[in-house]
Amino acid sequence: MNGWIYAYYVLLVACFVISLFHLDVKEIRLLAILLGVSIITEVIVEIIGTQGFAFFIVYHFFVVLEYSLITIILRSGIRAPRWRLLMGISIIIFGLVSLFYSFVLGGWRVFPGINITIESFLVICWCLLSFFSITPDSEASIFRHPFFWLTLAFFIYFSASMSVNGFYNLLLESDAHKAPYFFAVLNSLSNYLLYIMLIKGILCFRSNKISL
Repeated sequence: MNGWIYAYYVLLVACFVISLFHLDVKEIRLLAILLGVSIITEVIVEIIGTQGFAFFIVYHFFVVLEYSLITIILRSGIRAPRWRLLMGISIIIFGLVSLFYSFVLGGWRVFPGINITIESFLVICWCLLSFFSITPDSEASIFRHPFFWLTLAFFIYFSASMSVNGFYNLLLESDAHKAPYFFAVLNSLSNYLLYIMLIKGILCFRSNKISL
């Protein structure tokens, strides 16, 4: 395991542990579930990977669950009923389309680059909607608003993810030796920012005692 991945795991676990102290907030409970599933997924991938088995299948299922939980979290900060309904419907449609593409068209042995690209595009759209929906309940700075940090975390991560994951299979074909390292470095950097901002968001929920 290289240093990039090791640091990513440390931040992931740290974010999960911090979330466990604030489970009275609905959004943090959902986030804790997402983080817990992420940890389990990474453990399974490590075990399968060391045994030489195709581990991409794990990510095909994880992408669907990840999108569902993130969309529900972002949906909590949006008031407009029509957008909330659309986001709810998108969870069902994305799940069906993603799994159909994986197991009927794309193949579960291949990295789900297309699935993640679609997921990233949708999450970015919801993040933009969330940014415009943030209405601080006081004159406090927006940087103390928890939904700002959660939205910014997902926006930055999936913007980077969309540019890297969508081309991972092409990188493998062009240079099978350097592609995994290139992917690990860029993916780890985006994960660092993701978990640091999520931790900030969790702490803002507690300090501001915002009920959304």
